[in-house]
Amino acid sequence: MPTPPDVTIRPATASDAPRIHELHLASVRALCALSYPPTILEGWLANRSPQGYLRSITTGGLFVAEADGEIIGFCEGAVGEVRAVFVDPRWVGRGVGTALLSQALKVAKVGEPRPVRLESTLNAVRFYERHGFRQVAESTVRRNQVDVAVVVMEGHASGRMIVGE
Repeated sequence: MPTPPDVTIRPATASDAPRIHELHLASVRALCALSYPPTILEGWLANRSPQGYLRSITTGGLFVAEADGEIIGFCEGAVGEVRAVFVDPRWVGRGVGTALLSQALKVAKVGEPRPVRLESTLNAVRFYERHGFRQVAESTVRRNQVDVAVVVMEGHASGRMIVGE
């Protein structure tokens, strides 16, 4: 699926950090609520700030999706991995996540012959499976004082990702 016509993907800038932070919190609270108890969600999100995104912005791995001048999603890629894909809950199901995943994969595949890895939230596993990822392990990540259950996934062994097919 191509980027929706009213959406632009661009590199994030430092001035985007407050909106990225706001969107990240809103997305986790709304989209992960059926998969995680409130105590896990709030522990996961505690102590986050807009400054926490600046390192990823400066290294060039963080991108935003914009519609009508508003940031409606973001993604982060690094060599060999997709680190984040988050969409404003109001924009879910419109192809924004797919466009962001495609952008993160461009970064992840640069010079990397091995499959791309990611840690999926429980609610996003089917999204990634639809885009060619498969589950390889169940795990947890420590966020503040809570353990957040995740599913470790990787792309096709051939290195070819099926995005939007």
